[in-house]
Amino acid sequence: LDLTWISEAIQGDNSDASDLRSGRTARVGARASRVVRVLRLVRILKLYKAYYEAKQRKAERERRKQQGELEDDWDEADYEALENGHTRDTESRVGKKLSEMTTRRVICLILAMLLCLPLLSKETADQTPYSATYGANHVWEAFEAKQADNSTANGLKYDNALLQYIYYHNWYVGNHAGTYCPENNCAGLYLGSLFWFGLAGQSTDTSFTTSLEYTQMTSGVLDSWVGSTREDYLTAYGTMPSSIKASLSEPWGRQCATSSQDLVGVSLIDTEVQNANYYKIYCPLDLRLTEIQAYAPSLMQQGQTPYLTFYFDMRPFNRTTALFGLSNTFFVMILLVTASLMFTNDANRLVLRPVEKMIGRIEAIRDKPLLAMKMADDEFKAEEIAKERLQRARKKPWNRICWEISRLSATSRNEVMETVILEKTIIKLGSLLALGFGEAGADIIGKNMSGSDSAGVNAMVPGRKCECIVGVMRVRDFSTATEVLQSKVMMFSNQIAEIVHGVCNEFHGAPNKNTGETFLVIWKQSEDSGLDSEALMAKFAEGSIVSSAAVIGAVHRSPLLGSYREHPGLQYRLGSKCRVHLSIGLHKGWAIEGAVGSEFKIDCSYLSPNVSIATSIERSTEVYNVSVIVAQSVIDLVSYNMRCQLRLIDRVVIRGSPAPMELYCVDLDYMSIELDLTLRPKVPWNTRQRFKVRQWMEQEKNAVLQKDLAEVFETDEVIAQMRECFTVEFFQLFN
Repeated sequence: LDLTWISEAIQGDNSDASDLRSGRTARVGARASRVVRVLRLVRILKLYKAYYEAKQRKAERERRKQQGELEDDWDEADYEALENGHTRDTESRVGKKLSEMTTRRVICLILAMLLCLPLLSKETADQTPYSATYGANHVWEAFEAKQADNSTANGLKYDNALLQYIYYHNWYVGNHAGTYCPENNCAGLYLGSLFWFGLAGQSTDTSFTTSLEYTQMTSGVLDSWVGSTREDYLTAYGTMPSSIKASLSEPWGRQCATSSQDLVGVSLIDTEVQNANYYKIYCPLDLRLTEIQAYAPSLMQQGQTPYLTFYFDMRPFNRTTALFGLSNTFFVMILLVTASLMFTNDANRLVLRPVEKMIGRIEAIRDKPLLAMKMADDEFKAEEIAKERLQRARKKPWNRICWEISRLSATSRNEVMETVILEKTIIKLGSLLALGFGEAGADIIGKNMSGSDSAGVNAMVPGRKCECIVGVMRVRDFSTATEVLQSKVMMFSNQIAEIVHGVCNEFHGAPNKNTGETFLVIWKQSEDSGLDSEALMAKFAEGSIVSSAAVIGAVHRSPLLGSYREHPGLQYRLGSKCRVHLSIGLHKGWAIEGAVGSEFKIDCSYLSPNVSIATSIERSTEVYNVSVIVAQSVIDLVSYNMRCQLRLIDRVVIRGSPAPMELYCVDLDYMSIELDLTLRPKVPWNTRQRFKVRQWMEQEKNAVLQKDLAEVFETDEVIAQMRECFTVEFFQLFN
């Protein structure tokens, strides 16, 4: 509709008198053009967005090519797939789709408002007739009276009516009021002014020629009319340039034409006027149809010709309308962007960000299933920090008042969103998976969670070979304790497991299988430690030895386990000096990590001849009457200082081993350990305390890799007490 030939085809050329009586068509066209401008602006913004994204992709492609990350023979689809993989965590597909749908619907809503609301209201132009229409009727009546009786009185009446019409809609006052209306009280101070008037019809008709003879004003009337007008009225007429004023008394000779009829009249702006008019307009159609507005008498008969017609210059009105249109467009843009941002913000805050956060947590659990425990701790820490900040804010008087007011006004303040519940449930399920499957089940969790195309579960994932240190820890006389303790044996086993798992975890051990009597602990290579594989395995070997000694000391110092020494049934079966005791065997080798079982039940464990060898080494502790035996495969990894803490006791052939191996023991006198009866403050064992303990244990665990573990045999009071009776002479004699 901004193209001239399209708008002219829709609106017509306003040459018919019936069309001149109504400007509704032009107003509808103007409305439609504004809507089209908004649509075009939205399309331009979308094109710019697509161009900007393509430019960003090209720049990223060039950057990667320069850094050697990409090859030249990759196509565009590969780059887009790679970029989508890198930007997955910034915006999900659900978020992108919801944002596009929200923006599209907001645009449709705004456009529907712009198009429909003006149609549902009555225009102010239909309230009363314009002065242009009323004045045209007044001039037409005087002109018809002059044609019927060309008397002096009728001629003077026609001249006065025409001059009043011309001066009331003075073009020079409307466009240059400062020069031609100094008092700023003229009637022509409007955005549409008369610039051409004349006779319309067919020039070949006799009636047209006859009527044209009556159009010229009487000589001398102009000067007398201008001199008689008073400029001190509330509404004045203003003035005109002298050259234009002189042309009003001349015969109407400016011949023009439209598509259906001829025009003969006078143009008020056909000459150049200094500081007023620099663009000569001879005929109405020298301007575009959107820049002119024609008026004809509404009191003449239907189809009557010839008739008087008056053309108004609407260029100032169009310029003002264009400015308001731009303002309207910018207002719509601001409204559109604001509404879109508000809708998007609500969607992001309530749905998308929680969903994307959940997706991120699921992907993290898929990559590192054991990370779920740390997630739970981090989430609990964030909750505690938020609660603490809220408590501090409430202590301030003004915040306290505001909070009380908001609490009274809010009806559902304590309601928790379903997305928050779902996110916390995911963390809890991940933590339970990590506890249930352990290190051996990490691959099962990761591979099943990586397949997002199906909800099926494949628990029978092929095993994986790994190098590890196998520790077998057996509770002595467990069968006897089971017969005596009966239902309390579960508590008995869990109390021992708490010590074994806690101490081994501090030294980077991964507790695996627990049969009640036997604990299987694995030290395997990890990529998160920052050490190379050889140094890491050396640290793990030393840690397994130190943790074995620490487990023995912790078991004999525990007041809970010490209470079983006085159990009548155990004393009757095992003697008066019975104690809860463990024997430990350590061996290094390969093992197959994976699921053992069927589709009905699986256990994540380690299968290998080396596990059997470690079990045989642990059984040999009864033969040699020691608590901890370490195989040569583990001793080969440790440092000289750590090796000095152990004693070589034998060289044997164990079933499953292709070659003889040396056996070393850690000499520990556990009978010298007394119970730890220190009174400690009673602290409620809740979620907060568990979090603090886990944080402290994590710090201790990280510090293990940075210190010399051989020094623990001297610095740890319990281990040093158990080794106090073993002198240098003893090691020299029996090593």
